[in-house]
Amino acid sequence: MLNLSEFPDYPVFNVLESDAEREFRKEVRAWVLKEVLPEADRLEHEKAFPRDLFKKMGEKGYFKALFPKSIGGTELGIKYGTIIGEEISWACRPLVAAWDCTIFCSIPIMRFGKEEHIKKFLPGVMKGDLVGAIAMTEPPAGSDVIGSMKCTAEKDSNGDYIINGEKRFITNGSQADIFTLWAITDKSVPRHQGLSAFVFEKDFDGFEIVDDFELMGNYGLQNTYMRFNNMRIPKENLLGKEGMGAHILLDELDSERTLAAAGSCGNARNAIEIAAHHANKRFQFNKPLRYFEAINFKLADMAIKLEAARHLVYQAACTIDAGLNASKIGAIAKIFATDIAFECAHVALQICGGLGYMKGKYDEETKTYRNPNGSRAYPIERIFRGTRLSSITAGTNEILRFLVQREVFKEMNLKKSGESIDW
Repeated sequence: MLNLSEFPDYPVFNVLESDAEREFRKEVRAWVLKEVLPEADRLEHEKAFPRDLFKKMGEKGYFKALFPKSIGGTELGIKYGTIIGEEISWACRPLVAAWDCTIFCSIPIMRFGKEEHIKKFLPGVMKGDLVGAIAMTEPPAGSDVIGSMKCTAEKDSNGDYIINGEKRFITNGSQADIFTLWAITDKSVPRHQGLSAFVFEKDFDGFEIVDDFELMGNYGLQNTYMRFNNMRIPKENLLGKEGMGAHILLDELDSERTLAAAGSCGNARNAIEIAAHHANKRFQFNKPLRYFEAINFKLADMAIKLEAARHLVYQAACTIDAGLNASKIGAIAKIFATDIAFECAHVALQICGGLGYMKGKYDEETKTYRNPNGSRAYPIERIFRGTRLSSITAGTNEILRFLVQREVFKEMNLKKSGESIDW
C-alpha cells in the first residue's frame, strides 16, 4: 500500500491560474494520487497499455476539456488541458501520451470532418471508450513529414480512395479504434499541395498492424508499424477537401506541442520532488545532502527552469485559447520544457547517486517497486528514460528551433537579403 505522505505537494498556487483553475488542479492531483499512482509501477513492469486508466480519464471528463459544448465537451480550453497533462504525467507519462494522441486524432475530425463522423466517433472519444492514433510518420518521412511522404490515396471508379503504403512510429497504433491518416492524393503537384487527410477505423480491409516497437522508456505506450495494402476508404471519409492535408496537419500541431510541454513539466516536477526528498533524508559526512552547496544549488537551478517552463506553457496555452497564432510560442514552450525535463531527470539521478540508477525490486504482492531501505529514488531512472523521447516527438527540437528563428524574421518583416552590406 502506498504511503501518500511520501508524496508532498509541490506548490499549487500560481498567480497565472484562476481560482477555478487552481481548484481543478487540486482535483486532478487528488485523482492521480488515488487512481494513477498506484497503477504506475504495475504498468511499467508489465509494459501494459493503460486502457483501464484511459477509460477512467473519460469518466472524469478529462477528454472533454478541448471539445466545444455543442458536441458534448466542456470547452475548458488548452490551459485546462495543460493542467491535466502536467498532473497525470507526473505519475504516468504513457497515459498522457495516449490521451494526447487520441485528442489530436479527434480534433481534425471535429474541425474538418462531416457531421456523421463527429456524431459517430467523438462521443466515444470523450467518454474514453475509443482510442485514437495519428497515422502520419513514415520510414523516410520524419522531420520532413510532408516532403518525404510516400503513402498514396488513389481514387477508384466510385470516387473512393485506395490507400497503399506504410506508417511507422505511430503512437497508440495497435490499440487504436480510429485513425486520422495523411496520404498523397495528387503526385503532380508539390507534396504540400497534394496531401490529403482521412479518417478510418481499425477493421478496414487492407489495414495491417505489422509490429509494435520496443521503446527505451514510456513502457506501456504502443509504438506501431502499420501497412496499407489496397485499403479502401469511402470518399465520405475525406477530411476537408483534397489537398488540404498540410493545412489540417499544421492546424493541430501548436496545441499538440503545448500539451507535450505540459507533460514534460510534470516529469521535471517529479524529478525535483524525488531529488529534494532524497537530499533531505540522505546523510553524508554527518549531515543531509541538502546542506551541501553542490546539491542544493542543483535543486535551485531545477526549480528555476521548471517555473520558467510552466510560464511558457501557460503563455502558449493562453495564446491558443485566445484564438491567436501560437506557432512560435508553442514551439518555444515545447523546446524549453522537454529540454529541461531531461536535464532535471539527469541532475536528479546524479543527486540520488547509485539508488537513482536502480530500477528497484518489483513486489508482485503490492504491485510496486522499491529501492533498498525504502528509498523513493527508483522512478528517477524511469523518468530519465522517458523524458529522452520528448525532444523527438511532435517535431524534433532541432526542427522547432528552425521554426522559431523563421518566425522571428517573419515578425520583424526581415526578408532574405540579396546582398551583403559592408559595415
